[in-house]
Amino acid sequence: MTYVLVAVLAVALGWTICYRTHAAAARVERAIRPHTRQPIGLEDGVIRVALAAACCEMWWTSAGLAHDRQCTRKDQTL
Repeated sequence: MTYVLVAVLAVALGWTICYRTHAAAARVERAIRPHTRQPIGLEDGVIRVALAAACCEMWWTSAGLAHDRQCTRKDQTL
């Protein structure tokens, strides 16, 4: 019975040490990895929304007063 208890405790201790080592290594890797994705600023977000809402080039350049003949959204926008 004592050997079983010692074996269970050894496995638990080994698992705990391995888990903590892996977690520490992951934290170090995250800290030294370069951040490749920059957060989108307010200005960039506003510009992206405005460009996504644009119908066609003529609508964009005429400030929403006219549409191209081929514009598929000319009946949907003001």
